[in-house]
Amino acid sequence: MTRASALLRLLGPAASLVALAVLWRYRPAWPDLPDSLASPVTTTQIRQLALTAAWMLAALLVLVLLASSLRLFLARSGRQPPRALLPGALPVARDPSLRQFRSAARSSERSFPPPFPLVPRARPASNGEVEHGRMPAREGMLAGAPRAGSPAAEARDARRGQRPPSIALLGPLEIAASKRRRRGLRSHTQQLLVYLALHPEGATLDELIAAFLPDVDEDKARQRLWEWVSDARAHLGESILRENERYFLDRDAVAVDLDQFEDLLARARTGRGADRERLLEQALALVRGQPLAGTDYAWAASDVRRLHATIVDLLRQLGNVRLDRGDPTGSLAAAEQAIALDPYNEAAHRVAMRAESVLGLRQAIADRYERLCQELDTRFGLEPEHETRLLHRRLLSQEGQETMQHLAPRSGLS
Repeated sequence: MTRASALLRLLGPAASLVALAVLWRYRPAWPDLPDSLASPVTTTQIRQLALTAAWMLAALLVLVLLASSLRLFLARSGRQPPRALLPGALPVARDPSLRQFRSAARSSERSFPPPFPLVPRARPASNGEVEHGRMPAREGMLAGAPRAGSPAAEARDARRGQRPPSIALLGPLEIAASKRRRRGLRSHTQQLLVYLALHPEGATLDELIAAFLPDVDEDKARQRLWEWVSDARAHLGESILRENERYFLDRDAVAVDLDQFEDLLARARTGRGADRERLLEQALALVRGQPLAGTDYAWAASDVRRLHATIVDLLRQLGNVRLDRGDPTGSLAAAEQAIALDPYNEAAHRVAMRAESVLGLRQAIADRYERLCQELDTRFGLEPEHETRLLHRRLLSQEGQETMQHLAPRSGLS
């Protein structure tokens, strides 16, 4: 039965080949065309032209039939027998489906799972102004569609195996897209996203051109920026919005670790005791290293310095809070981290000296102060600040030691 059906399928290509051979055997002679436009056209020439045209049309038709029959024959001959009909056999996905399944499985494993949730942003007020300096909502959003970051949207994304895109700046740059594509983000697109992530107020097209393409023709620069915006939207969805000639990063749809970091610091400024310590530790947990480590964005140098100083100050605050709560060991650890990031930060050195005094490390205070004096003199030709000198003398005095020993029972020390 199989051989008979195969022979029947082979009959079409064979017949087409035979027809082509016959046509080639009885091909008409090429007509004698007139030498010039002024020469008369005879009836014989017209008959020869018509015969040649008919032959060419027949040959074309046979070629089409041959191609169709060959494609049908090859498709059927390559089809696998239905394994589901065999006893004890389970259906196996074909290779393309298997590749799609593996691709989907890989896309579910994000290169950077953000440890921070989306920070709710303020919505525009009725008068058109943005409340608290937050970003305006995306125009043209479909009515009734769940807003990104809302429980309905998160449940929908969970069902689809998606997670909101994220941008992490507090460490090596990490941009996790919501859509897995064969080609990754362009380097210029990443730079544009970082710029907008660092500037919640957004930027005009002219400001972006001045930052990225100052020496490029204006029309070409605008075209490139539009290409970068399209590339960002292709990977991160409607992540970049336009409002009143300014471009914004849609922070309702894209999680930015810097937003969460600044929100925690703002809450810590009004917090007290254990609550403040918890908020500072949560902010510190978002820091994965030097901000934007591995990038060389010249325009971001001041932003990197600002974030670096903020992290050092965060560690200093954490050291003070821990010391006030009777944890000199944790205070000293936070101060040492701050000093490792900024060896000349005297505020961090003062926290460390106070913690060492509570721990009874008198010699450590003297060594630290002497080392700080040498480094400041070698690097800047300066001596420690007046507050640092005063603290050093007070901690090493008998009165200072008695005061710190009085604080020791709070940390469980004798």
